[in-house]
Amino acid sequence: MTLYELMYSVIPNLNSAERLVGSTLDNLIASTENPLDIVKRTEQRHAFNLEVHRVRMNIEHLLARYRADVDEILRTEGGIKGPVIKPDALEADAIQSAIDIYQHVRAFQRGERRQPIPRR
Repeated sequence: MTLYELMYSVIPNLNSAERLVGSTLDNLIASTENPLDIVKRTEQRHAFNLEVHRVRMNIEHLLARYRADVDEILRTEGGIKGPVIKPDALEADAIQSAIDIYQHVRAFQRGERRQPIPRR
């Protein structure tokens, strides 16, 4: 994967998935009167937020290691693709988690999954 793909595909897709899951859970919480459902959805939101936070921290670490290349890609507004990244184990897991989250949310949008939140 190139740095460009991470910056212009993986990260924006994670942002979209995060917004969709957040709004879905907020709507589910707001529309229920059952206190147990509220607790369950609140816990799901918390767990999802923690997972996204973990993913973002590791991706930010990777971006910091490639700071000069990131700056060049941004300066050229994506005109160059940057290097093929070599993530460490935690960064690679975070990238794969970001991709998995997005794919799960897209499957939920298509009606292929019942839950908007991926299970880990």
